Amino acid sequence: MNFVAALAESELWLGDMRRVRLGDARVLLLRTDEGLFAYEDRCPHLGLPLSTGTLEGHTITCAAHHFQFDASTGQGINPSCLRLRVYPLECKAGVICVDVSAESQQRAEEASER
Repeated sequence: MNFVAALAESELWLGDMRRVRLGDARVLLLRTDEGLFAYEDRCPHLGLPLSTGTLEGHTITCAAHHFQFDASTGQGINPSCLRLRVYPLECKAGVICVDVSAESQQRAEEASER
């Protein structure tokens, strides 16, 4: 895995989401009471940034057409046929680190489907 420092843990509060750029990848970081999560900052509907939307509880809502996703899994709620791209993350010494490589993204998506 190829984890890259993205943001200090202290900068992402409960109920907060933030866009970070890691190389060419646009990453949406968020924190719920279930933990920290990282997704591609792109709604699968039209490709608009999810970071311009809202996070309420465990639901991410896209600002454009109000498509909704489960913040813990990336699974679509409305509509349920869509899914966000998941990035693996880990915290090291108070820093959120994300692996945006294609291989790790595929493994993370497969794991979240189980």
